[in-house]
Amino acid sequence: MVSHIPGRSWLIGGVVALWLVGIVAIFAYALVRETVVVTHWANGHMTNAALLPTFAREFNAAGHTTRSGKRIEVRPIEVNSGAITCQLIRRVNPGMGCPENEGTGGRDAEKQPDPTIVTPAADHWLGEVNHAVGREVIDLAETKSLATTWIGIAMLREMAQCMGWPEKEIGFGDIIALRADQRGWASCPTARAEWGQTPLLSFTDPDSSSTGRSMVYSLYSIAAGKAPEQLTQADVTNPSVVEYVRRFQRGVDHYVPDTLILNSKIYLGPRYGHFFLIAEDNLVKLYQGKVEVEDVSGKSRRSLERDMVFIYPKEGSPQHNHSAAVVKADWVTPDQAEAAQQWIAYLLEEPRQQAFMQEGFRPGTAIPYVRPAGSRFWPDPSKPTVTLNPDRIEPAAARTIVGSWGTVKKPGVVTVVVDTSGSMAGDKLTQARDGTLRMLDNVDRTNLIGLVTFANGVKERVPIAPVSENRFTIVEAAKRMRADGSTELYTALQDAIRMTDEAPADPDATRGVVVLTDGKATGGVPLDRLIQLMTRDETPIKQCGGFESNPSCLDVNGAVIHKKDVLGTATAIQTRHPIHIVYVGIGADADLEIGRILAEATHSAYRATTDKTLAAVLEAFGKYF
Repeated sequence: MVSHIPGRSWLIGGVVALWLVGIVAIFAYALVRETVVVTHWANGHMTNAALLPTFAREFNAAGHTTRSGKRIEVRPIEVNSGAITCQLIRRVNPGMGCPENEGTGGRDAEKQPDPTIVTPAADHWLGEVNHAVGREVIDLAETKSLATTWIGIAMLREMAQCMGWPEKEIGFGDIIALRADQRGWASCPTARAEWGQTPLLSFTDPDSSSTGRSMVYSLYSIAAGKAPEQLTQADVTNPSVVEYVRRFQRGVDHYVPDTLILNSKIYLGPRYGHFFLIAEDNLVKLYQGKVEVEDVSGKSRRSLERDMVFIYPKEGSPQHNHSAAVVKADWVTPDQAEAAQQWIAYLLEEPRQQAFMQEGFRPGTAIPYVRPAGSRFWPDPSKPTVTLNPDRIEPAAARTIVGSWGTVKKPGVVTVVVDTSGSMAGDKLTQARDGTLRMLDNVDRTNLIGLVTFANGVKERVPIAPVSENRFTIVEAAKRMRADGSTELYTALQDAIRMTDEAPADPDATRGVVVLTDGKATGGVPLDRLIQLMTRDETPIKQCGGFESNPSCLDVNGAVIHKKDVLGTATAIQTRHPIHIVYVGIGADADLEIGRILAEATHSAYRATTDKTLAAVLEAFGKYF
């Protein structure tokens, strides 16, 4: 008889447990090792929560596998179109630069894993990659359009009717003519006083914006009388063609550095802009309340209430295909390429195509069009009647167009105004200094720039001069910034407006002041000496200090009006040129109501930020001019 040994069962149990742990670990390792990851870089239109992120979760949960049985996991990442192009060029050909394409999002893209699939908004970005690298990184014939949208002009219905729509077709030529007419909106019998006399056209920066880039290619096409894919080097350098594009750009009120500003301008109304070149899906999502906009209440998603129409220009509308393109690079394995095709096929199935249509797109397949819910505007399947296709523009011609952008765009004159009062001490002033330097790097080389710092009045002034001449002078002035004193905001802005207005420059130049401050005005000249004001019922305001100690104003009847009920109508300083005031408010103490009033009065923009994001915001505003 064998006696029972208590320790033996414990030992056997331990061995069995270790064996089981080992088996589980081996299986877990095998599962990880057998997962094929598909990294899908896509533009922001595609990566909103209802589209690629949701589709990827559903696809991954369904357990799709490759032919060899490996599990497929899709990871969509938002990277804007310009950054997709720049990063592909750099990664395929290390050491090659492409600063003109970096745009917003470029820095974040550098940190992302190598893409298996890319989806810029427009295919012309992909042709640029192949041309720059000198080989086929993207097989353009094999790309699959996931969903399409047309670019057009969004404007208030009453403005379109004032111009003769819908009986008359409206196009780019009509905008040029209206802008060239000294009467402006006064030439329209039904124009409203609140619009102001000058027609306001916003144009997105083609260095980073797909819409801006497509529009520039299209303008050259219209001017040359050829389809975009037929444009040659001779066409895009033809003086008459270049002059047409330059004439159109002279009608641009200002350039828009990012989509948030453009959407906010549409939302805020006619004091901020009149003609907006956007995609159909953008207007749908504004009506649906799915687009982030910003006002004095902060950033939020709210439904657009204004009655707007979408004009398909009579000269032609460019289309964005949002194509999925598998990257041909050494980091893409055969398993990943196979998995990528499965994912693309999944996106083209009817349930996903239906979802795309609910977000304002047209389908990428031949299924019937369905109107998106919750929008008073939806794409008209019968329009546009005239189309343009810049996607197949000859790469050398495209590169010449992009390279000459600084010579055809409206030139800019900008004065940066930096608050150096005591409350700016620490990270705020550090970020202001860094942001000013980054803005210098982002401003077009053909522009003029100056600097004003202030606290108890103006502390330092760098007179306006070409960027190339003033760059290091401003760098040295930024290094000397020290935080102390109070906040005489309006005194500094008066000085900067005069400086900007008097700068010797092209008469058509966009002139502006970019001010960054973290608090409320505490002294100096009052607000009513800087800006003309009225109440929301259009009663003139005769007195308004706009100071922290006295935030209210008095109308002509002596009634007390809080600044939230005050509208800015124009600058109170007589200037020879229109001056935009761009207000950047830092932190919770910044006076965004004053930012709103300044932006309203000068048809500009305002933005809230933190000391952590200030430098990036300032860098983006370098593209405003």
